[in-house]
Amino acid sequence: MEKTKINIEYLRLKSLFSSVDETKTELVDSLIQQAAFMKVELGILQNQIRIHGAVQVSSKGAQRQTEAAKYYTKLVNSYGTVIKTLNSIMGKNIIDEDDEFDKFIGRMSE
Repeated sequence: MEKTKINIEYLRLKSLFSSVDETKTELVDSLIQQAAFMKVELGILQNQIRIHGAVQVSSKGAQRQTEAAKYYTKLVNSYGTVIKTLNSIMGKNIIDEDDEFDKFIGRMSE
């Protein structure tokens, strides 16, 4: 099922590159695949965090971030970088004007 979700996301992202030069699209194909994988993984991790929470409390009362929350934090940063890279490649064919997505990515990298 996850393979199907990854494939659907891959095809969605790939379709965004329909107006981009085919050579560039071929060069970033593996990056598109990685972005699709990361988006599906982020969804899985979000679900785990919703169910189990982002913080574990030990029997002594100490708190620490769950493994899912740690991985989510790292993965969301990597995903943002990949999407920003893809966006910049795609944006070279479009008049560059900051939109809500660019503002969002900017806030993530601060």
